[in-house]
Amino acid sequence: MLRSLSIAAVLLTASQAGFSQDRGGETPGPVTMPAELQRSQSGAVQDYWTQERMENAQPRGMPRVVAPDTQLSGSSEQADVPPGPPILVPGWSPESDELPPVPGESYEINLDLDSSDASLETYGSAPTNPKDGPYGPFQRWTMQGRYDIWPRSVHGKLFFSIGGSSYVCSATVIGRNVIATAGHCVSSGSGSWATNFLFCPGYSQSGPMTGTGCWGVRDGATSTAYFETADVDYDVACLITNTTGDQYSGPIGDRTGWSGYAYNWATTHPIIQFGYPQGAPFDGKTIQQVASAEWYEVDMGAGGQKSKYIGSDLTGGSSGGGWFLSWRHPATEYPDTDGSVGTDPAGARNGPYINGVNSHRRCRSNCGSPPTATAGVFWQEMGSPQFLNSASDNQDAADIFGYCFDNQ
Repeated sequence: MLRSLSIAAVLLTASQAGFSQDRGGETPGPVTMPAELQRSQSGAVQDYWTQERMENAQPRGMPRVVAPDTQLSGSSEQADVPPGPPILVPGWSPESDELPPVPGESYEINLDLDSSDASLETYGSAPTNPKDGPYGPFQRWTMQGRYDIWPRSVHGKLFFSIGGSSYVCSATVIGRNVIATAGHCVSSGSGSWATNFLFCPGYSQSGPMTGTGCWGVRDGATSTAYFETADVDYDVACLITNTTGDQYSGPIGDRTGWSGYAYNWATTHPIIQFGYPQGAPFDGKTIQQVASAEWYEVDMGAGGQKSKYIGSDLTGGSSGGGWFLSWRHPATEYPDTDGSVGTDPAGARNGPYINGVNSHRRCRSNCGSPPTATAGVFWQEMGSPQFLNSASDNQDAADIFGYCFDNQ
């Protein structure tokens, strides 16, 4: 049972006219897993995923989307005004003295923030040259320490099958029985679901965590825009895990805890990004984390919400890993020294909060080539769908996650 504690703050009173939500009429809501597929997912999937299959699973390739001339000619000097007030829903630590939240109970807390606490100015413009950028600066390092301590314990590897092949992505525990990942980690993007889902939190060089193990999946949801047409602006998904794992007799969140989540935050904030990259030069056996800033936003599809971009060089296998506001140390969290929401959006308010997922890269002309002055992949950036809660768009992140929370 989960109680969602929402912390809402009105940061801006500016007009929302610049926010792109029109997709040409009412859009369909989330696509959910068919009942017959739910039954097959909830079976003995642990028997399917032998150690050999796990080790041989290929990293799910990140979508690479051609950036048209019209997109590259636009200015990204100012982020769009989000469609509603920023919302923070805290996670839960199994090491805390608090009982797990109960569903149906929610509380709103006004953070007393105003427009002086945040700026809509982005850090830069979208690169027009795949070789030279400018890209958002970033720093990357291997996560150190034990992976079984909250909040590190919320990260894991997601194994699945598409078209008879075995793949691996990354995912994050965001509820007692709910994980967040990318849409391309649950769907082909052309109207079909992946199968044989198995999620292993805290996966390390020795494999699944002893005493924790892995969980199968019994339901899930993604956006219609990604499921049917591979629109990366909506490349987000959630999965509902089984109520017991192969080593732990209970919900996954009771063992790992879960992260909070954030909606409607302007594309201007520092981000800590996580994932298990497996494409060269990485081997998929350690969590990599990247510190960067949301550099700019771009509409990659035909209207609707935009994608946001940070500097990052993580590779396939990291797909679906989380972007976080206010990532914290497992011990006591302290607010930053200047008290600025611009540098520490949540302060010491029981972060971290997931606010994006590793989704895609843009490319120019030839999506299969290294970056040159006129072609190739924009190689030092990564995109995520914005995490929004909008009354005018019924397949945003809040709608996707809402299905999993309601049905867990």
